[in-house]
Amino acid sequence: MNIVEPPRVSIEQRMQIAFDKLEQGIPTRVTDEKGRYSHWDKIRHLPIPENFSCIDEYWHFIRVSRMQQQKKLPFTEDFSFVLTDDIQEKMHQIDSTMHGSVEAKKIGENRDKYIIGSLIDEAISSSQLEGAATTRKVAREMLKHDKSPEDYSQRMIYNNYQAIKFIDKHKHDDLTPSLILELHRIVADGAIDNPNDAGRLRVDNEIKVVDNRTGKNLHTPPHYNTLAKRLELLCDFANGNSPDSFIHPIIRAMVVHFILAYDHPFADGNGRTARALFYWVILKNNYWLFQYITLSTYIKKAQIQYGESFLMVETDEFDLTYFLNSQLKFITQAIEGLFDYVDRKQQAQAQAVELLESYLRDGRVNSRQAMLIQSALKNAGKAYTIEGHKITNNIGYRAAREDLLGLAKLELLQQSKKGRAFVFIAPNDLEKRIKSYKSVG
Repeated sequence: MNIVEPPRVSIEQRMQIAFDKLEQGIPTRVTDEKGRYSHWDKIRHLPIPENFSCIDEYWHFIRVSRMQQQKKLPFTEDFSFVLTDDIQEKMHQIDSTMHGSVEAKKIGENRDKYIIGSLIDEAISSSQLEGAATTRKVAREMLKHDKSPEDYSQRMIYNNYQAIKFIDKHKHDDLTPSLILELHRIVADGAIDNPNDAGRLRVDNEIKVVDNRTGKNLHTPPHYNTLAKRLELLCDFANGNSPDSFIHPIIRAMVVHFILAYDHPFADGNGRTARALFYWVILKNNYWLFQYITLSTYIKKAQIQYGESFLMVETDEFDLTYFLNSQLKFITQAIEGLFDYVDRKQQAQAQAVELLESYLRDGRVNSRQAMLIQSALKNAGKAYTIEGHKITNNIGYRAAREDLLGLAKLELLQQSKKGRAFVFIAPNDLEKRIKSYKSVG
């Protein structure tokens, strides 16, 4: 991972370049010729535009244009961002999608049905970003059946799941340093090298952010004795207490994500905590649909670009626009992924209803049982448990038990025991059994 830093000139030289071009009638612009808010690392490879003597001159002209539109943020460094047309358009699309779309209303009518799977996927992906090495299938089984984690990787995922539930519980509370420390304690419990570092700010400067492939130092976080004050500033910003001017809540949440990762206030677990805080701020501002998107899944697919967006900010005078653009891309992908998932689930439910029409008509199975049978048809030999069915459907133990015992009584599942617990196995001839009942019905 290597980002080339922009060429440096004095502010006087830069302003003179901009003044000369404006005198020639060249309008200011914050993007390149194709409308991209590009870093010098990309712009240096572009053809030299007309009316410019070299690409450096073109860069300095763009940089002054950006400076004139920057919105300053209340942190120790001169962090700022430019509210570009593209960002404003994406924010409008997100607002419209999350609050007024047909898809959002579908999810609102079926919240409990979708939330468990989303929480699990976010916990897994966020942990895998930090090196958790376990399969999604194993991790899902652990969380769905409330099993104890068996190794370090599973512990990371288990902790992330608990952290997301903790956020959901406190989503209407103001963010405070003590709550962030508690969140980190949950994330780090048994999943960092030194157990004493869980839930406390780092106590030294023996921390570097390095490229795992090359070992190159990418970022040196602020001095440890400034962290308590910086955390207070972050909480004030997250709660909307600073600055005085309006900042859109989603932008505010993305900035919190960045600043926590930039400050690296903990010896380990900073990335997991930063992504969790994004959700906290977003949910506090009543964007409830974000409970169902798995942002880390899409970050994980583009880890290099995710890392580069941090480097672009730090190498270009703390311009957070690069990070905002990157995160908005991931958010848009995650929302699209959520609605695709909802469509697939509803199609599967319709197929289950059609296949089990005779059972449903007779009142012998309910919609939860129909969905489970739809899953069992694709997974012959799979074992279902009362606890797993309870968590998946967000229902009580008694209702989950009655669902599975009812399916066993109908001979749609095979009841067995594993230790002291009941398990229910999907038979190989399940479709034949259903069709046999339909022909009789």
